[in-house]
Amino acid sequence: MKKYKNYVALFYVLSVFFVIPIYNKGTYENISVHKTDAYLFLCGITLVLYVITSVIDDLQKINDKSLRKRTFSKVDVAMAIFGGVVLLSTLLSDSIKESVYGVPGFGMGALTIILMILSFFFISRYYFYNTWAVHVIVASSVLPTILAILNRLGFDPLSMFSSGNEAQNSLYVSTFGNYGWYSEYMAVIVPISVYMLFMTKDKLERVLYGAHVALVLFAIIACGTTMMLVSALIAVLFAFKRKFLPDQKIVDEKVAPWIVAGVILVYLVCVLFISRNGDLANGRGYIWKLSFDLYGSLPLNKKIIGVGPNRYMYALNDYLAAKPEAAAEFASRFNGLALTSAHSEYLDYLICTGFHGLMAYLYMIFRVVERFLQTGLGKKDREIAFIAAVSYMAYSFANFSMVCATPMFFILLGMVAKERR
Repeated sequence: MKKYKNYVALFYVLSVFFVIPIYNKGTYENISVHKTDAYLFLCGITLVLYVITSVIDDLQKINDKSLRKRTFSKVDVAMAIFGGVVLLSTLLSDSIKESVYGVPGFGMGALTIILMILSFFFISRYYFYNTWAVHVIVASSVLPTILAILNRLGFDPLSMFSSGNEAQNSLYVSTFGNYGWYSEYMAVIVPISVYMLFMTKDKLERVLYGAHVALVLFAIIACGTTMMLVSALIAVLFAFKRKFLPDQKIVDEKVAPWIVAGVILVYLVCVLFISRNGDLANGRGYIWKLSFDLYGSLPLNKKIIGVGPNRYMYALNDYLAAKPEAAAEFASRFNGLALTSAHSEYLDYLICTGFHGLMAYLYMIFRVVERFLQTGLGKKDREIAFIAAVSYMAYSFANFSMVCATPMFFILLGMVAKERR
């Protein structure tokens, strides 16, 4: 029955990578709502299939006393802790309903987070690596990328815009909506393609992955972001090391805490520096300073447990209502638009799930890095997953959780931490 659970895991992986990016209803209006609904629907199907296979499996093994008890790894415990603090933050928030679903149009509240955490446990136990699945995952990005390029050239094959000129100049591209959403999705895909380009021994595969990388570079120039280039650079450096220095071990699990601590320090320095100038990083300087001010205004209990998953916008609105001067500056910058996140996943976790939520998230990341350094180096499947996960983590320094990429991140974490059977 294990193989059938692997089929269910494979269905979940491929459907998330293939369906979510391209799913739309022919318009950009509420496109993120539709994608979130599609993700929840896919999770529902996967859950039903898992329950069916589990019930049949349990009935077959009901008298089998030779089965070993399942153990939990340090990564499992860290992920469970993260899930626990998300639930606690939800239950103690001012609005459980808002915390469960999150901001309309983003849907990254407790429900989605818990489903992604469950997907981690499922993937880490039942997904088995298939090279062809990697090919399908990368190939699934070709159509959205071509559409993004065509949009920037003034073409609108799906009639998502009112005119070609709008397609060429709009912030929206392809089947994603905002170009930042497309870029964050590609931050997961690009490292896989780069790794395969360097590491595959098959000539045809190298040609195809080379063509894909060239297509993505064109898309980066046309509609990508700076952070997308950073993600690509991370992938190139990792693949270069594996290709030309395969036997040279630069780090091991003993230095994992120092690696994570060093990255956190660099992140803090960058965020604090940029937040001193509101116009830096495409306006993130202002957003990050505002987010620090918001967090500083929270009562002690909210600083610890947060305002509730994906409730940044609601907390910010309350803060601005009590701060007329801050509200006036905000209105002058956003001209009536809402600010739904801190535009940094880590700041979002700090405000929404509190200090203990951010610490739990970082502890989980530390355990994943440690696990990879212990068991993943030199293993193609884990290296692919790890470098893509690192790319997402780097991209998230200046972006937020979204249904087009974050579920993929938790899948990748499961692949890195998966059990060997």
